[in-house]
Amino acid sequence: MIRLEAVSNRKLYIQIADQIRDQILAGEVKPGEQLPSERDLAANLGVSRPTVREALIALEVAGLVEIRVGVGAFVRRLKKTQKRLPEQSRSPLEIMTVRLLLEPEATALACQKIDVAGKERLQAVIARMRSEASEGEWSTETDRALHMTIADYADNAVLREILDQLWSMRSEAVDSRFHQHLADIKEVREHILSDHERIVVCIVDADSEGARAAMTEHLDFVSRTMLDSWE
Repeated sequence: MIRLEAVSNRKLYIQIADQIRDQILAGEVKPGEQLPSERDLAANLGVSRPTVREALIALEVAGLVEIRVGVGAFVRRLKKTQKRLPEQSRSPLEIMTVRLLLEPEATALACQKIDVAGKERLQAVIARMRSEASEGEWSTETDRALHMTIADYADNAVLREILDQLWSMRSEAVDSRFHQHLADIKEVREHILSDHERIVVCIVDADSEGARAAMTEHLDFVSRTMLDSWE
């Protein structure tokens, strides 16, 4: 008889997080100790560093590790009631890939459709972003408001619905924590604010090509920053 094993459809980063969690629970790494670097974990597991990073963030969400950007991941003292690993069917990097495919075109469309009221909405959101940034803060809600205002004025209900779903995925635990780590870096917040300001200027000026390029460069920056080493 042929012996077959069940095929797992769980995301790779969750499978990696499972392995690291088991090592932590087995006491291979003690509370307060630092896990091996992303580079070493990736080499030992035969996966990419971004996959390892997603796994570490899943472990952080579960309360098993603390990520210190620029330093590494440290094992936390275990509690009697430990959170389960978040079972998400997509990864933050997959979501960013789809956004890169769709949002630049939505932005170009918005340049052609947006009216005075829409421009005022965008300028009000960017003003709120500046105010938050001056306080050293970054609001996911304000970020979403800007991108979804653009989606509203692309004047395509299907496109808007897809982009809204992608932003809803951003609220899932791993994705939310991933982006929060980015927002905690002052230089990243400032760069993203500058990107958004440029996008709004292009839309207000009805510069479709400039707006498309500005959104592409913005999302590409966020994607690259998600992939950059944090250690």
